[in-house]
Amino acid sequence: MLHHTNYGEADRFLRLLTAERGKISALARGVRRMNSRKAGHLEPFTLISAQLSKGHGTEWIVDQVSTLEAFPSMTEVLDRTIQGSYVTELADRFTVEEIENRQLFRLTLETIRRIASMDDPFIAIRFFDLRLLDLAGYRPQLQQCVICGKPVEPVNQYFSAVLGGIVCPSCSSSQLYIRPITVRTLKFLRYYQNHNFQDAAAAGWPQDIRSEGEEILTQYIAFMLERKINSQEFLSHLRDEKI
Repeated sequence: MLHHTNYGEADRFLRLLTAERGKISALARGVRRMNSRKAGHLEPFTLISAQLSKGHGTEWIVDQVSTLEAFPSMTEVLDRTIQGSYVTELADRFTVEEIENRQLFRLTLETIRRIASMDDPFIAIRFFDLRLLDLAGYRPQLQQCVICGKPVEPVNQYFSAVLGGIVCPSCSSSQLYIRPITVRTLKFLRYYQNHNFQDAAAAGWPQDIRSEGEEILTQYIAFMLERKINSQEFLSHLRDEKI
C-alpha cells in the first residue's frame, strides 16, 4: 500500500502498487471498524494479495485481502517509517494509474525489504533513487558535461538539476542554479548508477559525503516532480531539531 485516506465514518481510500496494473486506487469499506477483518492486512508497507471488484462507479472495491509479507520493523522505528514513506511516496508520484510497471514494483518491494532488514539503509535508498530515475526516464548525466559534452575530469564539478547532470568548471560560470559536487560524491553516484545492488552495498558510502549525495539526488528528484518530497521535508525537520 502506497497511501491511504479516511473516507466517511468507517471506509478508507487506498492507493496500491501492483505488478500487473501499476498504481490502483481502491475503496476498503468498513476497514476502520473495530471488528474489521481487513484492517490488519491493509497496513503501510505490507505486501498483500487482494481481490478487487468494480463498484457502481469506476472505483475498485477491496472484497478480500490477505497478507503475503509484513514488515513490522518499518513501523516500530521512526527513522525506518520515514524512509519507507519516502520510497512509497516516490513510487506513487512516478507511477501512472493502471499502467503496468513491473520493474518499479520490484524495485519498491526490494527497497522496502532492505530498509526493514539493514542496519544502515542509506545505501538501499540511494540505490533506489538512481534506479527510479532510470525507470522514469530522468537518468542524470554523470559521465560528461551536459553543456560542452566533454568527459568529466577527476576534479570537483557542478551539478544542474535544470540541465539534468554534471556541468564542468569551464562551463559553470555561464550557468545559474548549479551547485558544487565533490569528485568523491560524483564517483559514488556514478558507481551506484552503473552497478547492481550487491556491488553498491559492497562499496558502501562514506559518512562524510552522505549528506551531499542525498541532497543532490533528492533535489533533482523534487525538480523532476515539480514539487517537494513530503517525507524528505519531514526527515530534514527532524534532523534540524536534533542539532
